[in-house]
Amino acid sequence: MKLPPLPWIEQMIQINSSTYRSNEELIRFLVPLLAETGLKVEEQEIVENGERFKNILAFSHSWDTPDLLALNTHLDTVDPGDPTQWTKTHGNPFQATRVRDRIYGLGSADVKLDFLCKLWACRLAKPWKRPFVLVGTYGEERGLIGIQQLFKNKRFKPKYALVGEPSNLELIYAHKGHLIFSVLIPRTLATPKTPESTKKWRGVSAHSSTPDLGDNALLKGLTDIFKRGYGITRLIAGTNFNKIPDTCEASVVREQNETTQIIFKFVQFLDELKREFKARKDPRFSPSFTCLSLNQAKTHDDSIEFIFDVRTLPEVNHERLEKKLRDGIRQLGGKVKEVTSDASLKGQKNSRFIVTATQALKECGIKPILKTKATSTEAAIYQAHGASAVVFGPGISVGNAHRPNEYNSIKQMEVATRFYSQLLKTPVQTA
Repeated sequence: MKLPPLPWIEQMIQINSSTYRSNEELIRFLVPLLAETGLKVEEQEIVENGERFKNILAFSHSWDTPDLLALNTHLDTVDPGDPTQWTKTHGNPFQATRVRDRIYGLGSADVKLDFLCKLWACRLAKPWKRPFVLVGTYGEERGLIGIQQLFKNKRFKPKYALVGEPSNLELIYAHKGHLIFSVLIPRTLATPKTPESTKKWRGVSAHSSTPDLGDNALLKGLTDIFKRGYGITRLIAGTNFNKIPDTCEASVVREQNETTQIIFKFVQFLDELKREFKARKDPRFSPSFTCLSLNQAKTHDDSIEFIFDVRTLPEVNHERLEKKLRDGIRQLGGKVKEVTSDASLKGQKNSRFIVTATQALKECGIKPILKTKATSTEAAIYQAHGASAVVFGPGISVGNAHRPNEYNSIKQMEVATRFYSQLLKTPVQTA
């Protein structure tokens, strides 16, 4: 078989592993498959707010084997959003549905099925010619949480890392950095005598690294509110910090209030930053500039929380940009609650690992293409800990990940499985 068995694929998609849910059910499904492959399985458990999450590692050799290759795939997904928009899966995002060359379902491309391709490749590649560890992480979709926890284990020191993300079978040697901001705006409550009305807006979700491919319902709603002079008392939009919101709901009063005035200044401030970002371009990337996207709004007792992210070009200094944003938001009357910073991947086209991966692709009959990526990935964490890292995976990211009717290509999954198998059959190249 060129692909993992269909029942595996169906079960992998069926198990809900959206990023804020415990992934224990998925781990229970995978452990026996890994053990049957002949790998030594270990789990790392982390408890967050009473929920248990796990990283899973399956070794061909041992922790301290020299020249260890990590085959890494994150096992979590974004929230599915409105199930009625999953028309290809009959309204069920967790139902793997095949239509000709495509398999539809949440996590099909980003990136659960890639883990199965790697697992199947481990079976096809026996006897293995190089030491490796198959890694499945949690929490990638909310700030690369799992891989950072994994590196707290001082024994984990791979020399190479192949990080799974949908790359259209292209070898990604560099990618953008990522900043995530949570901002609080003071909330004005309506008086008992002030009538409130509820307004709703719909948009189209997309990955926040390519915001122009979506239709931001939050920005649509705020623009409408500003034009009509309403006052905001409640605002809800979006489900993930890295996904363009496709729904927005607000409670408003007829007279503009202080909350709305601050939010208006806040949106203007972000728009000015976007214009500045577009003036500085790096043609290696698409989009070629640093992107900013407003992705979530949450209402609390005394504030409205906004979450936005910034996809930075590798040359952008995160500390300076964070200070500029903190100062600007404070001056307009808001407060930065939290900031998460993920580094860019600053790779080289001629690294030893790129050369090895390029040759393996050629032996699979595929012309190697080296590209950059607009998103941030776990590869930057591996690089920060001394590993030579490359991003690769079957499936298309742009216009596909983080939106309804996500799909992967069966043909690309077959190629990826052959490629992983070829890597494991290739002896380590010594200097």
